[in-house]
Amino acid sequence: MENTFDLLELIKTRRSIRKYKGKEVSKELIMKVLEAGSWAPSASNNQPWKFVVVSDVDLIRKIGASSTVIGVINRFVETAPVIVVIFSQAHHRWVDLDCGICAQNIMLEAHSLGLGTCFIGAFRRNNIKNILGIPEKARIIGLITLGYTGEEEQPTSRYEIDKIVFFDRVSNPKSQVGKGKNFILNFVGKILKK
Repeated sequence: MENTFDLLELIKTRRSIRKYKGKEVSKELIMKVLEAGSWAPSASNNQPWKFVVVSDVDLIRKIGASSTVIGVINRFVETAPVIVVIFSQAHHRWVDLDCGICAQNIMLEAHSLGLGTCFIGAFRRNNIKNILGIPEKARIIGLITLGYTGEEEQPTSRYEIDKIVFFDRVSNPKSQVGKGKNFILNFVGKILKK
């Protein structure tokens, strides 16, 4: 079967979008990106994800207000035409990974359709559960803002591939690629778990 598109190019050109046009996203496009998410691989084909699609302006504002946590300011969430909330009622060790792969599928499909997205991991989970009526024992994995891009998509940098790939053995186990960025992410992650 001949490959009719360049998946790597799609992956390389996807960006986290934080500014959206006020243009409505059709239900047809929303369902298409969620279908892509539903085709993600998962442990034992468990498919642990569920989605809440939010397009009501008042609910989006409330979610936006619950997406600013200890200095991590995600106020742009309030301006997104659509927010997809990914949650799970499964409780096995692979849930986060499975839902992360699902989220990536959603974002890549959205990009292929001319839509922008941004994955949000910093938010007050209990607030959003209450706003959307998500069951108490369920866990919100993340939010994805979705809409037509309202900003110039700037290229992002990546580590050189030969600096992050090892064959057979790690040749320099003391290597600390990206240590500074990881410190900040780890710190925010610890605060959010409290």
